[in-house]
Amino acid sequence: MRKAFWFVVCALLGMFYACDSGTSSLGMEIVPESDMVSVNSMNFKVGARSILVDSVLARTSVCYLGNFTDEETGTNVQSDFIVQFSCTENYAFPDTIMGDSAITTEINLYCQEFVGDSLAPLRLSLYPLTKSLDNSKIYYTNINPKDYYDESAGPIATRTFTLSDRQLTDSARTNGYYRNIRIDLPSSLGTDIIRKFKENRKYFANADEFQKNVNKGYYVKLERGEGVMMQIYVSQLNTSFKYFTDSRLGKRDSLVNGLATFSATEEVIQANKIVNNDIQKLINDDKHAYLKTPSGIFTELTLPVEELSQYKDTINSAKLILSAYNSTVDEERALPAPQYILMVKEDNVTSFFDNYKTPDNDTSYMSKFEDEYKNAYTFSNISHLISSIRKELINGEKSDPNWKAKHPNWNKVVLIPIVPTLDAEGKVSMVEHTLDMTYIKLKSEDINLQVIFSKYKQ
Repeated sequence: MRKAFWFVVCALLGMFYACDSGTSSLGMEIVPESDMVSVNSMNFKVGARSILVDSVLARTSVCYLGNFTDEETGTNVQSDFIVQFSCTENYAFPDTIMGDSAITTEINLYCQEFVGDSLAPLRLSLYPLTKSLDNSKIYYTNINPKDYYDESAGPIATRTFTLSDRQLTDSARTNGYYRNIRIDLPSSLGTDIIRKFKENRKYFANADEFQKNVNKGYYVKLERGEGVMMQIYVSQLNTSFKYFTDSRLGKRDSLVNGLATFSATEEVIQANKIVNNDIQKLINDDKHAYLKTPSGIFTELTLPVEELSQYKDTINSAKLILSAYNSTVDEERALPAPQYILMVKEDNVTSFFDNYKTPDNDTSYMSKFEDEYKNAYTFSNISHLISSIRKELINGEKSDPNWKAKHPNWNKVVLIPIVPTLDAEGKVSMVEHTLDMTYIKLKSEDINLQVIFSKYKQ
């Protein structure tokens, strides 16, 4: 208590007299020399290596479609997806549909962002699902679509396309145009949806009933093509029909066009199937560490906790800077760096995402890429994490001499590219794996933990 008291007194007096050079030592003159606090700074080497990630949790309404080979690394990513559709609550068709049949039925896939060549030709096939995805379950990007559709039955539709539709005029392309892929379906599918409504309106009460009784969804399979990866931010199932409405004279004799739209929303699961090829060569590079998405590569750090444990001093701060190499290809062709990364203990990665956790600046941290000047990620102070791991080590070895051998990841954390969601106050409310095409090469040889210690002079 006595030392703590004098520590606070020193701090307050130091602040009070900081601006007066003539009395700058006055506070210290009343403190016994044995109670003085010393502050030291030391750097500790941090080990880093790339780890292969077979799959990640795919909790997202955004889907990815394409086949792209990165020029800088020579690695390839392929992606297609399972899409399911929802309806608005208690959706209703008009009662006066002419003939109770649909005119056209189609699926539109709207693209927000893409990497690669918008003129690269691709071909896709569309297969109806025979089994829905379960909203209560967790799905990863290594999902096997064959578990949910009948490949032997053949596709219900195919489409060869380029993302940049050259059939459109320049004026149409700039006048409220959204890049999209249109897949024509048999009109009988739309007719079946209308007849389901006539059969039982409860089928359209909510997303779950619609998915269960009306339309289970589709597997959008990439058959061939290479050179572009697209981000599909909206998928829509549309069916058009004609129906009668009242004329100005109050008679039901006006025939008009109607359109029913069912969209892929967060209420139903969308599942990306992502495959990385030729990526092992980056994992085998023991001189550098990498981050690459989607899925792909994370970086594992080995924190120097044992070295730090040799010092009985208090850890005031522990700063970690992860510098990156510049891209070796032109900026227009280079993949962007992950904008945000998460640091979390390796054994906690799965539970962090499965349980919707967010960085707490205690055992998990987030950093934003600083590309303008530093070209680096900075974790300003992970001292709580270091202290927590150090305490766990001490307690573990007290209870079991073989504790470290039984817990090989005890001093390891993983860096994971993420997409944070911010609330109205700017706080992180949700964290998801990024499935965007990103890549960065870290200077693993230069990763040091900058630690500031403090202790009372004896």
